[in-house]
Amino acid sequence: MNSRNKTIWIFLIILAIISIGSASIKLIPANKKWDQALKRANAVQFGTDEELEEVIEFLEQRLKARNAFQFTLEKEPLRLTNVLYLTDAQGRLLRYRNNNKIRVTYIINGSTQYAGVQYKGEFYTVIVGDSIAGGEVVWIDTDEVVIVKGDSEFHYSVSSLSEEEKVTMQNNSRSEF
Repeated sequence: MNSRNKTIWIFLIILAIISIGSASIKLIPANKKWDQALKRANAVQFGTDEELEEVIEFLEQRLKARNAFQFTLEKEPLRLTNVLYLTDAQGRLLRYRNNNKIRVTYIINGSTQYAGVQYKGEFYTVIVGDSIAGGEVVWIDTDEVVIVKGDSEFHYSVSSLSEEEKVTMQNNSRSEF
């Protein structure tokens, strides 16, 4: 081999040693990080956190107890309607908790006026001359229904929006016109 070939081989060997050295310098920290990640992964244990299991068991028992509770108004000593004052759209107190009372839910104006009446949990559509709850319907106008029972005259107003109010769907508010 001549000196020119020897110089090229020496140059290539030195370049290879420098490349291997620089690659090993970069790979040693990465190898250490990989070893640490393997140690952490081997140390992870699933399902053995006793404190977490106790909290989950406590929450499950509370959820079961809440699901088992039956809320019925008849069995409660305090009725919500005795505490809250319920009103209709016009701000009048709703006093028809009792299903045995007459409640006018709507009035339809046309050639014949119809009124929707709730009595004893049933809904009826009545016109002038019909009888309901032992009385006779004698008057229906846009605001009320008049029922005569014997010598007494009873006025039942509609428990909904009046004609002067309009409900807008955009903001669910009433506007006077």
